[in-house]
Amino acid sequence: MPHAEDYTEFTPDQYPSFPSSPDFPTIDLETVSLKKIQENDPAEQDRMFDACKNWGFFYLELPGSEQGEVIKKGADDACRVAEKVFQLPLEEKMEYTFTGKQLWGYKKIGQTQVDKNKTMDTAEFFNVAKNEMILPPSQWTRKWPKPVVEHQSLFAEYSTTAHSIGLQILEILARKLGIDPEEIHERHRLEKMAGDHVRLTRGPPRKSVEMPEIQTPAHTDFGTITILMNWLGGLQVYGSPNHILGNLDFADDTTSSWLWVKPKPNCAIVNLGDAAVKFTNGVLCSGRHRVVPSPGEQGKWPRYSVVYFVRPNDECKLKALKGEGVPEGDVDGEEGEGVNAQEWIFRQAERLRTGVYN
Repeated sequence: MPHAEDYTEFTPDQYPSFPSSPDFPTIDLETVSLKKIQENDPAEQDRMFDACKNWGFFYLELPGSEQGEVIKKGADDACRVAEKVFQLPLEEKMEYTFTGKQLWGYKKIGQTQVDKNKTMDTAEFFNVAKNEMILPPSQWTRKWPKPVVEHQSLFAEYSTTAHSIGLQILEILARKLGIDPEEIHERHRLEKMAGDHVRLTRGPPRKSVEMPEIQTPAHTDFGTITILMNWLGGLQVYGSPNHILGNLDFADDTTSSWLWVKPKPNCAIVNLGDAAVKFTNGVLCSGRHRVVPSPGEQGKWPRYSVVYFVRPNDECKLKALKGEGVPEGDVDGEEGEGVNAQEWIFRQAERLRTGVYN
């Protein structure tokens, strides 16, 4: 049997289990049934709301929901497309490097600082824009690699479905806070220009048993809600909740401060982002997290993940919404109309990439 590093295929059926060891402390997240929240189960919705206030992270159980099955199968298929994309020559992949304020395309290994020592990251990813994939190719504004073009229908269905699930969750949270759900929908229209995208990520196998290179540095997500599918460990959350908008500080970046998020079969991992904190004036939590190489025997395999980011429409102003459960004032001490979402996301992405936070 060849060593795991020799595999070129995405083979989740061969992955070893997440190690059961005190060396890899895990966080006990709530598991919420997508089917039950879609059926308006009040107890399930209450548990989800509490999870979003306390950690900003929860497992979303997919079976039993038609949309959940689309995400489950679609993520597997997207990973197989990701293999083909990442196997392209680096020179070709670099033709798709994102530029300007549109963060679509390729990010190579070593392009992001992961700590104050200016250590560089070890993961590569490719962002597939929602606003491109839901349109016919004749209306695309940029080139896409052949594997993406050949699977446009996959990315269109995945984007549309994940976007819908994200908005269903946000609508429930809005109602709990007395926010008119239409205010959420108006800021996240599928057809409007936004930073929404499917991210295909590959982290290389672990080079040694010792812990580890950081693959993605500590951060909070820039948008409103994130839906993650992964099969191997690597995701970690910081050991205390975060209600600070755009928290990218490395000051508390010690190994003992981080808890592993154990992958759970048939579940997506859902977390809220900065816009959810802003819209609710700090009631909801945008959990700080990072990605490191997979633990134990899992580390011998490349780590793939598929993420869908629901972000506010580009022109949307990041300001607290009105609702009986939303505190008055501004927890960030800001006044005026607020920065628009496109500018906010671009600034945060640059801060994360360069490690410049002041």
